Amino acid sequence: MRWRTLAGVLIFTQLSAQVLPQFGEERVGISTAAALKFLGSARSAALVGAALAVPDAAASWLNPALAAEQKGTYAVALVSQRFVAELWYHAACVGYRLAEPATLVLSAATLSVPPIEETTELRPYGTGRHFRFGHWNVGVTYAHRLTEQFAAGITLRYVQERWAEATLRGLVWDAGTLYWTGIGSLRLAVAISHFGFPLRAVGTVPTIRFPASAVQQRQDFQSFAPPTLFRIGAAAEVLQTEAQRWTWAVAVEHPSDEAESYAVASEYGIRFSAAFPAELSFRAGIRANAPEWWAAGVGVALPLTTVVLRIDYALSAREPVGLVWRLGCVLEPLRVP
Repeated sequence: MRWRTLAGVLIFTQLSAQVLPQFGEERVGISTAAALKFLGSARSAALVGAALAVPDAAASWLNPALAAEQKGTYAVALVSQRFVAELWYHAACVGYRLAEPATLVLSAATLSVPPIEETTELRPYGTGRHFRFGHWNVGVTYAHRLTEQFAAGITLRYVQERWAEATLRGLVWDAGTLYWTGIGSLRLAVAISHFGFPLRAVGTVPTIRFPASAVQQRQDFQSFAPPTLFRIGAAAEVLQTEAQRWTWAVAVEHPSDEAESYAVASEYGIRFSAAFPAELSFRAGIRANAPEWWAAGVGVALPLTTVVLRIDYALSAREPVGLVWRLGCVLEPLRVP
């Protein structure tokens, strides 16, 4: 009996190691183009990325299927994000409703870094040369509502990064689904992001061999996989009236190059009056087992003559860089009830 129990434990351990490799452990350094993981929405950032099932004009960065929830003919979303050392991230997306069940979204993002001074072992204070790092990507999203309760979407994205004289190019794709369960406002979402073939840099980079100090040209680079993310999320309104709205969202994120993380977030919105239907929203969330472990933000939606302008602000704590802020705006056509 003991031998059977021991054999069962060993077999289960081996199967678990194969089915769930490194579950819960960090896998840092096995992917490239990490800027793809930046959130292109200040609202989603204030909800710590748990807005996988929360419809929004800029939420297609998280889940392409959410683009099918666009109500107006068009939607425009912009966001700016600042890290330390003058590192800026900008993103934009434009959605257009092709027909009643289909939506097309064009998106683009860029990460800019000031020129970096080159240092070597012999010249630790600088060689007088500077090099640049840059990232940008463009994508096209198609989302389709297949039934009244189910929608799906897919994004094809072109990625390019520049490291000094080396350049990395490649294609990745995202896919997602959204399902309205019919139990109140509960909806479920599943998405996979940044899936594709390994990316390899091309170009010629000068290297210095120590101690001979001979300058050589290097052209061979190792390939790395893109930072694939698998997400599962749910969201529902626990309170929804003409004047108030209270949304809760949860999500589980399984990245290919980091530990699994778990997020819970909430958004409370209040409308001023029927005569002036401006809406003020407060958002907050926490994420366990992740560098960016908490976030909070506010948003205000202002109805103008023919459009609704929403301005969002998000503040989050990310280790080890500290506080990170994001500012975004969304422009949608005014919907008359």
